Amino acid sequence: MADEHQFIEDGLRRSQINEFFADELGRAGYGGMDVAQTPMGTQIVLKAEKPGMVIGKGGKNIRKITTELED
Repeated sequence: MADEHQFIEDGLRRSQINEFFADELGRAGYGGMDVAQTPMGTQIVLKAEKPGMVIGKGGKNIRKITTELED
């Protein structure tokens, strides 16, 4: 029963993150994400038509997105 609950929570979390990226990165041509759990933490790989817009000038946009996700 606990595994089912955890599975549902993970799915909801992924859905919320996907919605967040779609809202924030719509102009950059957001096309999806891959999430991987690693020993060092969680790694999210974004797919976008315009990766420069995702990163932003000097990495400003990606840092902003990272801090919002961590909160």
